[in-house]
Amino acid sequence: MAPKIKLTLNIEDATPLTNAVKRKKASNETLAEAWQRLASLKNNTTDQRMLAEVKAAMEEGKIGREADAVAGNKRLSKAEVKRLWVQVKEIRKLEILEEMAANMPDNYWLIQTVERLDEFLAIIDNEQMLVFDVETTGVNVYRDYLVGHVISAVDANLHAYIPVRHITEEVQLDAEYVARRLKPYYENGAIKKVAHNAGYDIAILKNDLNIDLKGLYFDTMPAMTMLNENEPSYALKKLVEKYLNIPSLTYGELFGKNGFETVSDLRVATAYAAKDGDVTLKLMRFQQKHLERFPSIYKYFMEVEMPFVETLVETEATGFVIDQAYAAQYADKLAAEIEDLRAELTETFGGININSPAQLKPKLEELTGQKLESIDAKKVLKPLAPKYPLIKSYLKYKADAKLYGTYISKLPSLVEPKTGRLHPSYKANGAATGRLSSSGGFNAQNLPPEAREIIVAPEDKVIVGLDFGNQEGRIAAAKANEEFLLKAFREGRDPYIALASIAYNIPESEISKDSKERKRAKTGFLAYIYGTGDRTMGEQLGITTKEANELKATLGAQMPNLASWTADNKTFVKRHGFVWIGDNARKRRLPDALKGEYRPLLQCSNARVQGEAAIQTKVTMNKMSEVLAELRAKGRDFRPLATVHDELLVEAPADITEEERDILVDVMTQSYLLEGVDNESDVEIYTERWGDAVRWDEFVKERGGNID
Repeated sequence: MAPKIKLTLNIEDATPLTNAVKRKKASNETLAEAWQRLASLKNNTTDQRMLAEVKAAMEEGKIGREADAVAGNKRLSKAEVKRLWVQVKEIRKLEILEEMAANMPDNYWLIQTVERLDEFLAIIDNEQMLVFDVETTGVNVYRDYLVGHVISAVDANLHAYIPVRHITEEVQLDAEYVARRLKPYYENGAIKKVAHNAGYDIAILKNDLNIDLKGLYFDTMPAMTMLNENEPSYALKKLVEKYLNIPSLTYGELFGKNGFETVSDLRVATAYAAKDGDVTLKLMRFQQKHLERFPSIYKYFMEVEMPFVETLVETEATGFVIDQAYAAQYADKLAAEIEDLRAELTETFGGININSPAQLKPKLEELTGQKLESIDAKKVLKPLAPKYPLIKSYLKYKADAKLYGTYISKLPSLVEPKTGRLHPSYKANGAATGRLSSSGGFNAQNLPPEAREIIVAPEDKVIVGLDFGNQEGRIAAAKANEEFLLKAFREGRDPYIALASIAYNIPESEISKDSKERKRAKTGFLAYIYGTGDRTMGEQLGITTKEANELKATLGAQMPNLASWTADNKTFVKRHGFVWIGDNARKRRLPDALKGEYRPLLQCSNARVQGEAAIQTKVTMNKMSEVLAELRAKGRDFRPLATVHDELLVEAPADITEEERDILVDVMTQSYLLEGVDNESDVEIYTERWGDAVRWDEFVKERGGNID
């Protein structure tokens, strides 16, 4: 019998063998087999497109495999394809740019000489309408600058690009010379101007070239919000591709994050820029055609939304003054307090990282003796704070850290060097109801009271705060024709105190504005507007679902018309998929209501109230802009400063008179009237810091004047 032989396998020795097998397998796989293998993998839509485009580019000889992959005899992998796709997209982008330049329409003019500019200006001398656009180095209207003008002559159907500051060896006209030649056209109010997102273009022309555009007629961006406030994107290229079926790559897809000045081929620049004017004109005509089907919406758009574009530009341009020295001191003091509180909490919690939810949550559960669903400050921890001082300290730490990081240490750095001021940025239709929103690094509408302390009135100026007294409550009362609320407003009584008095059988004189009874009555009133359920309302107020139901029933008995109005809104939206806002001024489309979904039923009444509040605010801001211009014409330097929810801020001379105050109040109360109820507006004066307000009579006394 032959002896048994024991074999042992050295794993380290096997590795070269395995690699050799892999190399052999890779070397035996054809490219066609590699693509077949990759196609058999689990690929999403993007992966499939990537594989197809890279495969096509290889077959066309535009790219080859990576050198190190070939040298190492490696199989084609998905990772390599992803890297190759970057090259393919860059090649395709260059091809597109070349195609754009080669196939540029004859009515796209590149203007590089004085003679060509003269020829074009002679044409637009006969035009009654121009489309305009600016190409720039970036999107900051104070720090970036114009590199070229886009102007379309509508009747002549010519779309010109005038480059002035491109980084190129090609000929281009002097920027100041072109600005002087174009200024009379920009500033001629008799020539109608059309643009997409005109506010940006207007600001650039003013800040960079000191051109005051006049005659703005149509802006295709807000026009689109009239036709579809649910549009996922209001970018020009997205809209024309979707609605006009005009293929249009975005700026980022063509040029990345580079400023337009880096486009050195001026025919490429013209093909891109002149197309903006061309498609903006086409989009306007498309929008006009559809707006004409809804005369009330079209009328509102032209009379309110279009003037509001310039109102917002003027408001943003004023800007806030920051007390830099005070802000620095406040930041140092706050940072020290935050660090002391952090150290104290860290020690108390046994040395954990208190900024780690995973580490903090078990400690808080141990402290409270209960299982916490999360450490959400508002929903979970705030209700526990009165009982647990440690949680109260933690919430203060979080609030102070946010105050420091988001506002006190950050806002001074956002001051624009060119103006020395901090400028808000607004979206005219930031919400689907048409309500404004504030965007960018400085969100004026979300500024906490503590952060307002670093904002001051300019020298020899004050900040005047004018608010709409109970704006949404008055609108709801007017829309529903709710006599209980209308009577309270007519008599100068607080409607929520009036409701609370009945609900809790307490005299109105014994209910304060910050009482729990008033808060509950107001929440119950808003529950009708917002469609809030009993359970949710109970959670908001810290009462049982049964108590919430009983409170709503009691309030509803006092406001039968309001209850009926909200029910009618639900019926309407279920049948039509939208509700009207204002005097049929715009729609709030809630198409899911047609499918029987519940959420639109909760939104419909609130949309009507919030939407009309937005209209009232815009109409009032437009009127305020006109009135302040009239005061400036008389030598009184009044400027629109900001809008913060239901309050307008005006920068006014420190010697503002009572007559001038009354003019401002009149704008607030008379610009947009409601049926059955008067508007009211309170006046507060900020003589130094935005956070420190005084009433008018106190203000007059402080400056040594008399009260009439």
